[in-house]
Amino acid sequence: MTYTQVRPYEKSMERYIFLDIDGVLNTSRSYKKRVAAGEPWRDDYGPFFDYESVGNLRHIIDVTHADVIITSTWKYKGLDAMHTLWTLREMPGILLGITPEVSTSDFYVRSMEIMKWLAQNAPENPSEYRYVIIDDSPIFLPEQLPYLVDTSSDTGITCEDAEKAIEILMGGTNPVVAGC
Repeated sequence: MTYTQVRPYEKSMERYIFLDIDGVLNTSRSYKKRVAAGEPWRDDYGPFFDYESVGNLRHIIDVTHADVIITSTWKYKGLDAMHTLWTLREMPGILLGITPEVSTSDFYVRSMEIMKWLAQNAPENPSEYRYVIIDDSPIFLPEQLPYLVDTSSDTGITCEDAEKAIEILMGGTNPVVAGC
C-alpha cells in the first residue's frame, strides 16, 4: 500500500513529534468511561484512543505543523498498519514514520531509537529542526529531557501538556493566545 501525503503549507523548520501511544492516546480514563457506558473499547487495531488526548494532539499539530513519528510498541504492527490505523481513526497530521529498532539491552532503548531516527532522517544541522517527545515514561537520556512532555497514563495528553509541547516545538515561544 502506498501513502502519498502532501503538506498544505511550507515549513521553514522541520518539527517532529515522537509519540508513544499507551498512556498518551490510549488512556485508562477513556477505557473506564467506555466500559462504564457499555461501549466498545477496542477494534482490530487495539484500544480506542482518548478523545481529549487526540484533540490535544490535533491542537499541537494545528499550531506547529509537526509530523508524527511513532515510538510506541504499537510500531511493531508495521508502518502500513500504523498508516491504516491513522487514516481509519481520522488521526491528525502526517504520520511520517516509526522509530527503528536498535540492538541494545540499554535502559534507554527508546531514547536510542529516537536518536537513530533523527540521524537517519532529520536535517544534518540541528538548528534546522525541533522535536518533542510525548511519553508517559520519563526514562530518557538527560540531554533529551528538555524535549520531553511526560503524560499521565490516566489522562494522556492534557491541555497543559499540549501547550508545553507547542512551546518546545516553537523554540520557547507559544504563539497561541487561546489554549486548547
